[in-house]
This record gives sequence, C-alpha cells and structure tokens, in this order.
Amino acid sequence: MKKYQLLLIVFISLNLYSQKNLYTPIEFQKAYKSNTRSVAGKPGNHYWQNFSSYTIKAAIEPGTWKIKGSEVIEYANNSPDTLIAIYIKLYPNHYKKGVPRANLVPVEDLTDGVHITNLKINNTAFNDNKSSQITVLGTYIIVHLENGILPKSKALISMDWTTEMPPIHVDRIGAYDSSSAFVGYWYPQIARYDDIDGWDMMEFMGSQETNNDFSDFNVTIEVPDTYTIWATGILQNPEAVFTPEVLQRFNTAKTTEEPITILTGGTPINSAKGTKNEWHFKAEYVPDFAFGVSNTFRWIGNTVTIENNRIASNLVFDPSKADAVSYLINAQKKSFEYLCMVYPKEMYPYPQFTTFIGVPGFNGMEFPMMANNGVSDKDFENTDVTFHELAHSYFPFLMGINEVKYSWMEEGWATFFTIKFIQEYYKNTPKEDAELNRNLNSYNANAGNIWDVPLITPSYLLTFSSAHSQLSYRKPAFMYFTLEHLLGEEIFKSCLKTYIERWKGKHPTPYDFMFTFNDVSNTNLNWFWNKWVFENGYGDLGIVKFENSKVYIQNFGGLPLPVFLKLTYKNGKQVSIEKKVSIWMNNDENIAEIEILDIDNLIEIKLIDTNYPDAVKKNNLFKL
Repeated sequence: MKKYQLLLIVFISLNLYSQKNLYTPIEFQKAYKSNTRSVAGKPGNHYWQNFSSYTIKAAIEPGTWKIKGSEVIEYANNSPDTLIAIYIKLYPNHYKKGVPRANLVPVEDLTDGVHITNLKINNTAFNDNKSSQITVLGTYIIVHLENGILPKSKALISMDWTTEMPPIHVDRIGAYDSSSAFVGYWYPQIARYDDIDGWDMMEFMGSQETNNDFSDFNVTIEVPDTYTIWATGILQNPEAVFTPEVLQRFNTAKTTEEPITILTGGTPINSAKGTKNEWHFKAEYVPDFAFGVSNTFRWIGNTVTIENNRIASNLVFDPSKADAVSYLINAQKKSFEYLCMVYPKEMYPYPQFTTFIGVPGFNGMEFPMMANNGVSDKDFENTDVTFHELAHSYFPFLMGINEVKYSWMEEGWATFFTIKFIQEYYKNTPKEDAELNRNLNSYNANAGNIWDVPLITPSYLLTFSSAHSQLSYRKPAFMYFTLEHLLGEEIFKSCLKTYIERWKGKHPTPYDFMFTFNDVSNTNLNWFWNKWVFENGYGDLGIVKFENSKVYIQNFGGLPLPVFLKLTYKNGKQVSIEKKVSIWMNNDENIAEIEILDIDNLIEIKLIDTNYPDAVKKNNLFKL
C-alpha cells in the first residue's frame, strides 16, 4: 500500500471518529472511503454525477390531453461503474390502472399509462415482450443490457411513446378546463444513478416528489395555433408562434420593470385555419422540464434586474381571478429581491420564472423556472405560495436534493425562507407573523404523535400526508431557526453560503449539509444533529418549579430549543431572560436550571413560546 493511501485511510478514520455519535449508514461510509464525499462536508476528489441531454418532440391534444412524443437521450455515465442496465422512469404511470398509489386519484384520471415503442440503446432495439430484456414495474422499467455502458462513456437512447395527462387536476398537474392544463412528469426519464444508492428504484407513489440528474433539454411541443405554452427554458422561436402585436408586447416585457399585459385572455379562440404551432424551448442544466398550456389565460410579464442580472418574470392566470392575483407580479419581484439579497443571498440561477395559476384551491408545486399554484381568499397566503415555490429554485433545483429521500432538505428551507420573507413583506402589519403562526400552529397540533419520527427517516416512507407535512416542512424549518439562534445570524449565513457554494449544481445529502455547518462554524454540532435529525422528539418546554432563586425548565419533548423567560414584578417592571439551545447540551436529565438574580417582589415567571414550537402550553406560567 502506498504511503499516501495509508495517510488517506488514517485521515478518513480520524475524521469519522471525530463525527462519533452521529449515526452514519453503510452506504454513506462507502462514499467517504471512496472519497466521493468528505467528512468535512465537501465534495470528495472522486465526486461524480451522471448527466443527460434530452431532445424531445411532442404533440399535445387539448381537451383529451393525449400526448404523442419521441425523444433522443445522450446519457453520460460519469461513474466508475459499468452499468449493466438502464432504469427509465415512467411518471405518467402513476395514473395507470392497477399501479400502487399513496394519494387519491379520481377514477376519471385512470389511464393505460405510457406506451413505449421503438426503444433503442446504442442502436440495439429492445422489444418489451422479451421479459429477459425488460422488467416492467409500476412507474419505471429496467432495460437489461448485453453490453454494459462503460465508465466515463456515453449511451444514445431513443424511443417513441404515447401517454395522456389527467383530465381532472390532481396534486401537481392536470387539466383545469377543456383548454387549460399544467403538464409535468410527462416524458420517459432516465433514473438517477449516484454514489450513495446506485439506481433510484423507488416507485413514484404521489406522496413524494422526484430525484433527477441535472440535464439539458431541447424540447419542441406542437399545439393548435390558438394556444400559448409557458415552459421551463427559453422560447427559441417567438417570431413563429406570436402575432406581431403579441411579439411586440413580449419583447417590451423583457426590457421593462413595469408589468406588461402580453395576453389579455378570456373567451377561447377557435382557429380559422385549423393549423398547429411548434413551440421550441431550450433549458440547460436543470433537473426536469414542465409546461403550462392555455388559450384563455391572461399573461402579465416584466423584467426584474438585480445587480445587472436580468430575470424575465411572468404571471399567468384565468382572467376571472385577476382581482385576487394581479398584484402577485409585484410580489414576485419582491421575492426575487429577497432571495437574491437577503436569504439565501444567492443570485437566482435561471433566466426566467413563470407562476402559472391553475390549481383549483390553495396549493402550489415547483418545477424548474415554473410554478403551478392555486389561489386563496387570503392575500398573505397567495404571496406566501408565490414566494415559497420560487424559493424552490434554490432547494431542490440549484442544490440537487433527492426529494424522494430527503424532502426536509428542500421543503424545510423553503418554509424557513418563506416565514422570514412574509415577516419582511408585511412588516409592522397584523400579517407580519401570519406565516410563522400558521406553521407553529400546525406543528404544535401534530407534535409527538407516533408518526412524528426523526428527520432522517426517508421521505418515501412518509405516505401519511400529516407525517409528510410535519417532517418535510414544519420541523426542519424550526430546526433551521433554532440553529440560526444558536450560531448567530452572521455565522449561520456563512455556513449556508458555503453549503450552497460547495454543492450547487451537485447532489448534497443530509451529512454534507451537517458536516459543512460543523466545518464552517468550527463547532461540533453533533449533539444538536442527533436530537433534531436522528432521534425522536418534539418541541415542548415547561416550568416545573421555582426554588432557591432558580427556575427549573423541563424539556418534556426532548427537542432542544432556546429558552425565553419574561419576569414580572409587583411594580410592573418586566425583565427578559434568554438562553441559547446549548443549555440542553450534555443535559441527560432534560432539566435546565436558570438563576434569577433579582427575586424581590417577583410575582410571575412566563415561558415565551411565540417563535418556537411548544406542544403543551399549560405549563408555561408560574405564579409566585
């Protein structure tokens, strides 16, 4: 064994030891030993990830929402492994009759799934009737190769296919009327192969989202000539699909910060010619491609400029909702500014973004450069969902998060950023803490249930929607708030910035996140990670007694949280005491003793829980 190899093994062993008491599964240990990742939270010298380039031609039929497509994929195997099979995700099979699902789907949405023909890999044709060649599962197929794809080589994959979108909107996609729909999870897609799990073999159950490689897309979509398409990527042929008047307004919107109504929408237009247009889009280095289509929706657009970066901002909606949503084009501008300049203080990574408002109800779903949102009767909730889905441009898209396993690594950040943005957007108004309180109330109502499991629990196991919401959104958001309070905003932001710089355009895991914060803060936070990420626990502090000038706080839920006390005296004087979350470090009994220096005329001690979880509030007040 060479000397440098021995030193590397010793270094890895020592660093793994320094992370003692932090549970590390076998597949992660292998990654550290192979140096694809490091225990300092950095990509290892041997880090790799695979890449695809998609050329897709498709035609969609409004009304029936049938799609006929063909695609050619150049797949780069950058791994050190010879791939003896290719896994192809068929997300539209979520609606196929007989496929297992974790969510409710209307009977009207059930289809025959994706039908693939003319499948070729490196000019070898595959017949789906040959079971030895193709294994058919629910939402993916496995194509077994006689000649594997060698390391550091490419494969050319081509196929034709047909499918159809749900005629009734379900969750993230579907039709909203006979002429408007949002189309996502719609094309055969190469599954992700990585250094942790190998092939992603998880069925798409509807309760989780996706886990994709970064890819380039060259997509052409054919629709009747009265329809407009808004999509991931940049439109390549505006002159061919817009009338001269629309083209002029489209170009004006790309040069001004004043909102421009590009299309007024309204009554469906019937084509006198009966012809079709081909809309051509290109997108680089994104994990997915989606689009919205309508011949009735209104389109407002403008340009947001931040530090010489120009972002095309679009808002698309049913004109009947104009009174409720038109202001969101300005809220979207404020969202860009906050994300780029405050949190996470990283420039928006794409040239454009479109909020497509089609969902019948208050909901939202992110796609690269796109969001498919609904409408609430509360304006702060509409502002909230607009910002939240835009925030996903960073997590999971810029940071290639595996949403199937670690949804808390992206939904938690989006929730954290959203709470802060709403506080800033509605500052000094009654709505300032509306989003904070909404999340606190939801967390507290569900805290401590048997399904309130550790964050490290793979998200694909959380098929119960309340568990998914608790573990993906609420709990991690309050973990980030607690960590910010512990480290201080300056160090916390430095850790977050470094985490983004190290892992943008790559695929971080929870360990990469935790080890980066340990490394940059120069603090062993493993006690904190153990409590918040790896153990059962929930937020619940309470005052249990007061004696000998000390107040005793018990951590009933076991989740470490900062302590805020308000002391009230007979003369009306009030004193605040604040203790960082580190008060629970090395505290096996979960009892914190806090000394009160001035007890003369003290009449009341109150535990303040306005900013952090507290499942049981009846033990927060102690009267003397």
